[in-house]
Amino acid sequence: MKLFATDLDGTLLNRDSQISPENAAAIHKAQQEGLKITIATGRVYSDVLSISSEGGINTPVIGSNGATIHDANGERLFHLPLERETAASVMQWLEDHHCYYEASTQQGIYAPISSHEAMLAEMDRILGSSPGEDIERLIRAVKKHYDKKDYHRVNAHQAIPSEAYIYNIMAFSLDPAQLQQGREYFASRSDVAMVVSSEHNFEMQHPDVSKGNALSKLAAHLNISMEDTAAIGDNFNDVSMLKMAGLGIAMGNAEPEIKALAKAISLTNVEHGVAHAIQCVLEGKPVSRPETVVEGGQ
Repeated sequence: MKLFATDLDGTLLNRDSQISPENAAAIHKAQQEGLKITIATGRVYSDVLSISSEGGINTPVIGSNGATIHDANGERLFHLPLERETAASVMQWLEDHHCYYEASTQQGIYAPISSHEAMLAEMDRILGSSPGEDIERLIRAVKKHYDKKDYHRVNAHQAIPSEAYIYNIMAFSLDPAQLQQGREYFASRSDVAMVVSSEHNFEMQHPDVSKGNALSKLAAHLNISMEDTAAIGDNFNDVSMLKMAGLGIAMGNAEPEIKALAKAISLTNVEHGVAHAIQCVLEGKPVSRPETVVEGGQ
């Protein structure tokens, strides 16, 4: 293997949304031994840069589910934003249906004030009707969406600067009915590609955008065959790269469907599953998941 791509949330990041010292050390070792590492995530590039810096690593970044590719020096190698009219229609639908969303751009993340208020109202409804709800998990899921770099609140999507490239629109809801409605609606549209990266979201991007396509472009840029690539992830937005890479690896905490399609399964994200997979690749051993006691890594 010559190129190893890792997802971020639920994969390289632990429960505290941080890169563990074990994962960072494995990445440094891989880079020293000539194995190229790239992060492939749904997050916007500036957010990934901040997380990587805090974790002490530096890699190329496939951001916004494959809509952008930056090299380790920060140079943008590729981008494919949504058509502005298409993006506007997506955001208008979400606003009309009172669904929280974030638009990822090269200038950061934009979210309307109205959808922020809708999320708070949604939390009140759920907590009021389901007193047994796991409060800590709920708050953690919501808090993740406010701990991002360059987060801007606007009155509506029309206030997003015209010069901003809209790469990805992520909708978030704690209401299963609202999630299903949104996923079914956008999955039926041909002008966007809809992917899911967590139990509470759905994301829209250009139809030609995927992590797999971006990994292929980055591999070609580095003169590396896709047969010599490995990719690791835990959720449905990772499917394209897990299928297209020479070795597709599922995290121990991955969705069952992801484990079923992967060629190998590593440890969970709280067991430093990325470090384990990298070490196996460096040693030329099959990536396998030993019997462990930690489950539900996210």
